[in-house]
Amino acid sequence: MPTLKPLAYALSIITFTATLGACSNQNVQPSASEHTALKLNSTPFWQQNNIQGSQAAWLVDDSWLLASESQGLIIVSKNGQHSDIIKSGNFETLSVRTIAENTFLVASIDNEHDHVAMFKLTNTNGNWQLTTHSAIITPQAKPEAVCLFNNLNTGSISAFVADVRGLMTETLVYNFVTGKAPNIAVREFAAVNEAAGCTVNDKNQQLFISEEELGIWQMNANAESTAAKHPVAMVTPFGELASGIGGLTTSADGSLWFTTSNDNSLYRYNTEHNLQQKWQLAGDHSIGSVAVTNDVAGTQAIMYDDETGAYLSSQLVLEPLSSTSSSPSNVTKTAHVYANLQTAPVAAFGDAADDPAIWVHPTDTSKSLILGTDKRRGLMVYNLAGEQTQALEVGRVNNVDVRQNRRINNPTNTLIAASNRSENSISLFTVDLQNNVQLLGSVATNLTEIYGLCMYSSHSGNYVFVNDKSGLYQQYKITNQQQKVAGELVREFNLPSQPEGCSSDDKNGELFAGEEDAGIWFISAEPDTKQQPILLQSINEMLIDDVEGMEIYQGTNERLLVVSSQGDNSYVVYRINKGEHHPTLEFTSKFNIIANLAHGIDGVSETDGLTVTAKPLPGYPQGVLIVQDGYNRMPQQPQNFKLVDWRQIQNLK
Repeated sequence: MPTLKPLAYALSIITFTATLGACSNQNVQPSASEHTALKLNSTPFWQQNNIQGSQAAWLVDDSWLLASESQGLIIVSKNGQHSDIIKSGNFETLSVRTIAENTFLVASIDNEHDHVAMFKLTNTNGNWQLTTHSAIITPQAKPEAVCLFNNLNTGSISAFVADVRGLMTETLVYNFVTGKAPNIAVREFAAVNEAAGCTVNDKNQQLFISEEELGIWQMNANAESTAAKHPVAMVTPFGELASGIGGLTTSADGSLWFTTSNDNSLYRYNTEHNLQQKWQLAGDHSIGSVAVTNDVAGTQAIMYDDETGAYLSSQLVLEPLSSTSSSPSNVTKTAHVYANLQTAPVAAFGDAADDPAIWVHPTDTSKSLILGTDKRRGLMVYNLAGEQTQALEVGRVNNVDVRQNRRINNPTNTLIAASNRSENSISLFTVDLQNNVQLLGSVATNLTEIYGLCMYSSHSGNYVFVNDKSGLYQQYKITNQQQKVAGELVREFNLPSQPEGCSSDDKNGELFAGEEDAGIWFISAEPDTKQQPILLQSINEMLIDDVEGMEIYQGTNERLLVVSSQGDNSYVVYRINKGEHHPTLEFTSKFNIIANLAHGIDGVSETDGLTVTAKPLPGYPQGVLIVQDGYNRMPQQPQNFKLVDWRQIQNLK
């Protein structure tokens, strides 16, 4: 893979800078030049020069961990008066997270072995002990920076490692529930050309990466996200910073700390508040990194001086942080569930998997099938263990739905429909007596770009609803005799803008349809209705556009509509109530799907389609929710589908 040159990054910075300028408003954070640099004095910390150090990390009380390329890892306490070498070697950079009282997880680059060394550091009655964990190895690539991320949602710690290829890898290195260090690969993505340092704000899940001569970038640390990076602070002429940006660190208040060696400046930067502090170190130094205590009452900073090869200490007076905005107090907290099982990935990376459906075997539910669209190839078939059993490569099918009833005239009383974007048609399938899905044929449509689809069955017949991106819906009546299918257009109606997901209630003759940027609509599912669509639920702080997949959970005593709130990687559940003239939606819960560390299944993000059934299945006595996963991690693979035991969602009420 060719290495990107600094010029390419410079051009990207110009683009980013122009974008930021175009989007500026009164809440934009002040630049570095708007803050007067305070003069900062320092004193030697741990009286040793030429230690070939790089970075310090505060542990507890007055104890610090220092990295040294000539001596190893060193504990220094009593304001630099006492020290112990706890690991000899050649170590560069540090990242530390607390995992228990007086117990820490430590990551550092081991230059002798060109890998990231992982340790558990414990203080017992004043004695420090270091236990070696499995190293993180980047094959044929020297690591340049490492930083730890405590994911408060999943109860795990992962390590981000930037290497000389310009790539960043994320590895799961600690599980708080088991207390084990699993060393599981999570993902790999493009980072920066030459990383000088990195750090993570755990609370806000923000990953920061520095380049010595270019600036600091911000990315989302959550694996269930894109790897897009945004400029935070840039070196002149693209920003206000002097060059020589070194290692990065964050403090408990969310501040990002860094230094610029060319002007010996120390920065405190906060992305949530309109505050930035700057200090300029007195004397002839070349500051390469900073670490601070998390005691804001009297913050101590330990800096490494490249000029003398020594660590320096300074006392800082911090300005208080005051929030510029307040969060709405009435927003319901998003609950967490996890996937119990996942299917095999689709054939290739990219936006491919889209929508699932489930066929329940009429006599042996263990033989039930999961149907999933691969919109590059066709319809994929999986068993309940998630193993792919068939691949019907019929074209770019987008959405899929299933109906099983006696009015369907074939051996298994099954009809499966999928929107086929290769032909702008409806592809129709069934399941034969040997449990195999087979293609029956197709129904042509006059849509210019077929998109979403759902099915409906009633005493009047079996139907398929399809839509295109213009907002047009069409309803086709499907007939099948002796395994031959045909379709007749029986109705058309419009939504104001692009729809996709829809779900119908066969018993009550109701259709619920999502308009991606607007909300959820209702219209009668019967073709002879004169009713116009009615908007039941608009986009709000709970339902974030795009509105994608939706399906009705037919419970014993209630009906629930599950909707993919793609804009914030979550799902909203509404109770469907009977109204005087039309049904109404009542909010019941909001959840997202996080990693199941015990089973090595990642979380779910950017869900397109979903399906749900209340029918009991092996391991799912109250039914199952199946969703498409936009980013398949642990390890990084093409997209797939995740299964969630409905009991987890039922317990959210």
